[in-house]
Amino acid sequence: MSNPRAISVIFFLFATLLPILIILGCSSNSEAADSKSSVAKIENIDRILTIEDLENAGWKRGKTYDVNGLTGAKAAYVGFWAPPGLNNLNYEIRVYPDHKSAVEQGAPFAEDASGANASLSSGDALWSEGVRDRRMIVGGGSRGSQNPRYGDYMIFGNLVILCEGRTSEHALEQCAPLISLLRGNGA
Repeated sequence: MSNPRAISVIFFLFATLLPILIILGCSSNSEAADSKSSVAKIENIDRILTIEDLENAGWKRGKTYDVNGLTGAKAAYVGFWAPPGLNNLNYEIRVYPDHKSAVEQGAPFAEDASGANASLSSGDALWSEGVRDRRMIVGGGSRGSQNPRYGDYMIFGNLVILCEGRTSEHALEQCAPLISLLRGNGA
C-alpha cells in the first residue's frame, strides 16, 4: 500500500470519524448512567409497602388524613424527609391495598393534587382533605401567590407519593432518593 492518495484518504477518514465515534460512545454511556439513576414515575414491586417502611427509611409522619372520599385508599399522611444535601421536603403518602388500586384509583387524585394545574381550593379538589397542605405561598408578604407544593407524584408499588418541587422534573428528582431507600439501596 504505497499509494500516497489511498493513505491520505484512509488517514482523513480515520481522523474525521474517530472523534465522532468517541463522542457518540461517551454520550450513550452517560445516557445509560442517567437511566440507572432515574426512577420510573409508576413502578410495580413485588411487595406491599406500609407506612412503617417509609418511617424506617427516615420519613417523618406529620398528619394523618381522613381518607373518606379518597377512593380505594387505606390511609393517607403528610410528612417530611430530607434528601442528602437538602432541607426537609414534604411528601404526601397515600397507601392503597395493591399496585393496581394505586394506579387505577389513586392516579386521578394524585394528578388533581400535583403539578402546575393542581386544584388548590377545597371547592375544586377531587379530595379536599389536606388541600391547605398542598399549597405554598411564593413571594412572601401581600404580593405572594399560592402555588402547588407538589410538582408531581410517583406510584411505587401500592404507594402514591406526592413529591415536593416547583416543576415535575424537580419534584421527581427529589422523590428518587426516597424511592431508592425504599428499595434498600440507600439514598
